[in-house]
Amino acid sequence: MKGLRTGIYPDGAVIAEEMLEFLVGDKGAGGEGHRVLTAVMVKDGNRYSTTGGWGFGHFDEGSKQNDLDAKAQQACYQCHTSRKDHGYVFTQYADR
Repeated sequence: MKGLRTGIYPDGAVIAEEMLEFLVGDKGAGGEGHRVLTAVMVKDGNRYSTTGGWGFGHFDEGSKQNDLDAKAQQACYQCHTSRKDHGYVFTQYADR
C-alpha cells in the first residue's frame, strides 16, 4: 500500500491485475465468471533496467507461461512511461 500512496516501489514489489469474465444473470444482475487473464508487474531494478525497473507479464487462464515477448514488454513500458512520476503504475491509493 505504501507504493500506491507514494509512487515509490522497492525491488520485489509485485502488482497483479485479474481480469474476470463478466456474467449477467437472468434478472440483469452482474457477477464474476472465470479468470480470463492475469497481468503482472514485478519490480527489479537490475533485471529490468531498460523498462523503468519493471518486468511485465501476461498469463492466460491456468497458464504459468508469460505470453509477452521482449517487444510486447517494451510496448507495456512505453504505455507506462506516462506514469513515471507515480512509479510507472496507473493505480493510485484512494483515501476513504
